[in-house]
Amino acid sequence: MNSSRHLYRFLKCMIRYRGWLLLAGMVLAVGAAVAGRGLQLDRSIEHMFADDDPILKPYRELQQTFGQHEIVLAVYSEPQLSSDAGLERVGRLSKQIGEVPGVVAAVSLLDPPGAADFENEGRGARLREVFSGYTHNDALDAVAIICLLKRPTADDPPRGETLRQLRELMEEHPGGTIVGEPVLVDEAFELLEADGWWLNTWCTVLLMLTIFICFRSLRWLLLPLVVVQMTLALTRGTLVLLGLQLSMVSSMLSAIVTVVGVAAVVHVIVRFRDAQSQGRAPASALLQAGQILVAPIFFACLTDAAGFAALMTSGVGPVKDFGLMMAIGSLMVLVSVLLVTPAIVLVGRHRATSLLPSDGETLQQALQHLLDWSTRRARLLAVLIGLMTIGAGIGSTQLVRETDFTRNFREDSHLVSGYQFVEDKFGGAGVWDILVTVPRRVDKKFLQRVLAFEKHLLENVPHLNKAISIADILDAGTGGLDKIGRSAKLAIRSGISLMRGRMPEFVNAIFYRGEKGKRPQLRIMLRSPERLTAAEKTQMIEQVRQEAEKAFPGSQVTGYYVLLTKLIDSLLRDQWITFGVAAVVILVVMVLAFRSFGLAIATLVPNALPILLLFGAMGWLGVPVNMGAAMIAAVSLGLSVDGSIHYVMSYQRERRKGTSVDEALHSVQATVGRAAVLATLALVVGFATLCYSDFVPTIYFGVLVSLSMIGGLVGNLVVLPLLIRRVDGMRVY
Repeated sequence: MNSSRHLYRFLKCMIRYRGWLLLAGMVLAVGAAVAGRGLQLDRSIEHMFADDDPILKPYRELQQTFGQHEIVLAVYSEPQLSSDAGLERVGRLSKQIGEVPGVVAAVSLLDPPGAADFENEGRGARLREVFSGYTHNDALDAVAIICLLKRPTADDPPRGETLRQLRELMEEHPGGTIVGEPVLVDEAFELLEADGWWLNTWCTVLLMLTIFICFRSLRWLLLPLVVVQMTLALTRGTLVLLGLQLSMVSSMLSAIVTVVGVAAVVHVIVRFRDAQSQGRAPASALLQAGQILVAPIFFACLTDAAGFAALMTSGVGPVKDFGLMMAIGSLMVLVSVLLVTPAIVLVGRHRATSLLPSDGETLQQALQHLLDWSTRRARLLAVLIGLMTIGAGIGSTQLVRETDFTRNFREDSHLVSGYQFVEDKFGGAGVWDILVTVPRRVDKKFLQRVLAFEKHLLENVPHLNKAISIADILDAGTGGLDKIGRSAKLAIRSGISLMRGRMPEFVNAIFYRGEKGKRPQLRIMLRSPERLTAAEKTQMIEQVRQEAEKAFPGSQVTGYYVLLTKLIDSLLRDQWITFGVAAVVILVVMVLAFRSFGLAIATLVPNALPILLLFGAMGWLGVPVNMGAAMIAAVSLGLSVDGSIHYVMSYQRERRKGTSVDEALHSVQATVGRAAVLATLALVVGFATLCYSDFVPTIYFGVLVSLSMIGGLVGNLVVLPLLIRRVDGMRVY
């Protein structure tokens, strides 16, 4: 009773000073919006992993040793490559590419000595063979120019601008495009930035339209709009103050904040209108709604934040940051609702309006029939749920990973078609590396070991189709390392000098001479198809790692290709960890909310079950898990449990009035059930906008979260009442 009096006084105070609260909220929102302009997008590959992740060590060593240059291939179709006109086009394009800001060097068929002389059957032919797959294809009808890109600093043009200019140059040539892991990552960020505005705009429009259709009042359009925009401003401003940056999955931030905010507001609208329908004045109706909803909305926002915060246990940088951002956003929804709801709800004159035709009687009757039906078939439902759970558990063990990063883009995109061109013409678009430390010095014996090792890899590792290093270049340039005798040392030194004179940046990118007490190192560049299955990629990388360690102890395998493959592995591994953490934290929050462990467990089951069923179905159907799918478990649990909290707390309120279990459940099914249906409708409509993204993981996220929300709604309306009867039926309030 004492807590009820304090809540009553708190709400009365909010209603009395609603104008000042709205003013304070607007001032905070404007200040946060100004600060939020400084929010930046982190595009670095390293940010996708934890700082102490072992996989980053060789990658950073690669950058420090061979320069922070990333490789992109500029490719186009050239049927006349062996002609003078074809070579002239190669030279002209190579020069243009080299002049693009951010490009350190452009290496073409014209750079290796004699490689462009098709009548040269000696060194030229040998070097042409070495660079086949990098500067041209075996059929001599396609050209590739190796572009070494500088990692941009504050004074350099952004990476996106460099790639944009390269794309414009390549569009002037038949089939021209650029490929490489840096292109994949940058393209993903470009699409996500575009998605951010598009998705937020249409998410807001569709949600407002849904609310207008349901409630037919401009007042109820204004309330969620102000709540959402204030929440977004406060969230962005907070992120800037915390020194955080947006990441690969952050384009969904606005859309998800929008649907979370709207879901909270829908309960306020329904309860306020129900109170009005009882003849209460607006202020009294809001006071009654507030007494019912303050605790459920508080705990609902808390469970939303807990679900998102569970993502912070992930080892994947973007997922971890997204979890923190959305946890902040969920709490800011609560702040915004408290600041603006009293003023907007009570502004102007009110007129009686129906929720839906016949005052929602059709929906209400359907919900009551659903409750009666599920009560009569409790045992049958229990058996069916048990069988479905077993099947889902088995299916979830068969989930497969999606490590082909090109499948994160629509099949009809120019990027995917460009990659397919390289896969068809050059044998693979995946470029990765082996770092080898030279034991003492680069001599003939060591280089021959490298050549033998490369040959062994190509003969024994499936899908690996190219390996090139300084050893291959010197072997081709000298006419064969096995043919040089006493002059080997001089020949190797002069060969390196010659190639460094012709292609200085490229040679420096694959061979480090060793300075300041550091030993020399060389880089073996590997080529393999990008469009392989997860199992094929993982097996190939692991086999290369084992062979490299055997041949050159201490060698390291790294590169974008390896990092992106590991990224999806980490996501799949982390999804069950984050789901488990979310379940435990949400369970603790609900125990605090309900003061009943039994009711907390009963609430968790119907919300966790749809997620398990969803992943089980994906396993049985062979739907691969990508970045979007790997995040939904913890997120969906946090979002879908909101309705359960309103349901159980309203049930407890009815029981404290002295009503029976049946009466309480029927009352809650009519009130909270109606609001839950409308809130879920708003959620699904909002998440449906994600399906129009050009980034496939965003589509996955939207579809799968929507399905889990619908499953959670069914669970709350069908399964939850049965569980409440089981665990709370004999309790005396």
